Amino acid sequence: MWDVVLSCVSDAEMQDREGNPGRGFTNLKRILGHPASFAFVVDELARTVPPGHAIVGCDEGAWALTGALALRLAVPAVLIRRVPKTYFVSYGDDPSIGDGRLAGERLPAGTRVHLIDDLIYSGHTLCSALDALELVGLTATSASAVLWTRRAEDAVRELAERGLRSVTCLISQTQEPG
Repeated sequence: MWDVVLSCVSDAEMQDREGNPGRGFTNLKRILGHPASFAFVVDELARTVPPGHAIVGCDEGAWALTGALALRLAVPAVLIRRVPKTYFVSYGDDPSIGDGRLAGERLPAGTRVHLIDDLIYSGHTLCSALDALELVGLTATSASAVLWTRRAEDAVRELAERGLRSVTCLISQTQEPG
């Protein structure tokens, strides 16, 4: 099953959103076209979520995984947008709570949450998610993703300083799955 995930990885050099050169951009959403592989990845990610934790999709790229995991684990989920929504209310039906990046049913402050991402490239998506969650009294000490890219090694210390004690990735870009 891992071959479908690995086929989504490109090692070509490209520019990121800020125009910086990088390698290993992916399109992990392609696994949605392979239901058995998608179910396999969801089951593998489910093993990384600590018991009693709600889950948080760190950006739009992780929303499909987050929805499938919420269903699989029967836990609530919160979704975080990369760009804040500027119209209507989006989190818990209260405009004074959170910001436009949060979507979903409001979780009580102090609820234990686990971050979900499709890939970890620089750690910025996880840090941005932590910032949004802090606004509503939620903290995460763990996260998981499908793919850990080569550049993510640079983020380990910063993620630990932000309180993420455990970051689990199913595949490292430099290794075959174990």
